[in-house]
Amino acid sequence: MSHEYKNPFTLDGKVKPSAFVSKEKVSAVKSLLERHMHGDRIASGTLQEALSTSDAIFNLAHLTNLNFVPEFEEAPRTWSQIAGVRVAPDLRPVTLYGLNSNWDGNVLTAQGAAPVVPEGAAYPYAYISGQVAQNAGQVKRGFKTDWTLESRINDGLGALENLPQEMLQVALDTEEADVYGALTTQVTADSALDGGTVPTGATVSANSPLSRDALIRAQFELSQREINGRKITVTGGYNLIVGVGQGIYANFILNQTLGEIEKGTDPRYVYTINGGYNPLANITVIESEYYTGAAWALLPKPGATRRPVLERIRVRGYETPEIFVEGANAFAATGGATVSPFSGSFASDVITLKLRQFGGAVLWSPLMVITSNGSGTA
Repeated sequence: MSHEYKNPFTLDGKVKPSAFVSKEKVSAVKSLLERHMHGDRIASGTLQEALSTSDAIFNLAHLTNLNFVPEFEEAPRTWSQIAGVRVAPDLRPVTLYGLNSNWDGNVLTAQGAAPVVPEGAAYPYAYISGQVAQNAGQVKRGFKTDWTLESRINDGLGALENLPQEMLQVALDTEEADVYGALTTQVTADSALDGGTVPTGATVSANSPLSRDALIRAQFELSQREINGRKITVTGGYNLIVGVGQGIYANFILNQTLGEIEKGTDPRYVYTINGGYNPLANITVIESEYYTGAAWALLPKPGATRRPVLERIRVRGYETPEIFVEGANAFAATGGATVSPFSGSFASDVITLKLRQFGGAVLWSPLMVITSNGSGTA
């Protein structure tokens, strides 16, 4: 479902028009562009001339942003299945605040409840404490690209037609890189699967390859880990991250169920597709190019735990990427007349466009992620 904006010209403040931009000019450029896309040669020529001799390029950039931002916000992402979102006020490291049950002489109970206050007694103090994301922060990302004079002569408007979609894909890939980068680089040795026995009687090795027993053991190990003295409780299921192409195998083993164990058979291999209990039914498989070979990871879904696990960080006021166009004026040698900046820069006859994007990601709780490199050895 598309988002409805109260102010379509600024998308409720997400797109900021420059001094060269107006509703009328954007509308005129939009009309020329639509006619060009439908094969109107006159409109194509008019638009190309306008981009080289007027401020039409600024209005085209604004129009591009008006189309780019909604498409960016509605585009599918895999990272949104494994991470929540937190908005930071600036570029400093974000802090996760919470009342610490171990603070000030264990004022709160071990389960985080407020203490009983006897009649007439003073209320005890419990102070809020914060965990700073030391290993992560918000950064500025982006790149520039040139629309050269030669490409305008040879290709007309072809490059500009494809540019917004190409930039959109880069912006989406950047978010994926932030989140999966945090997940793969901020885990610690304590995140690794230790291995041990499972209810079937089998023994799972440390860093076990992906299997039903390994996933059962991973859920058990996660339930035994503690943060601030409290065991991790997962109520909304897990995400299983595997490499590209491994999803078929992962879904196959997840969708098997335990059948009745026949006397004299090896219980590790008594699985049936029909009926029975499936202890892995609450796991969703996600393929990611950031995992290769036999490596895999299991972590709670966003919102499945009281404490956040993995979050994408956005900077307030800069939640969506922006596209800019450079407008450095030059002067003609004859008569000192001002040359439109849209006929190309003084140095290299190019129009330069820029993508700017702020953001980052943080893995708050490496203990809440079970990782395995699939080697079967510690």
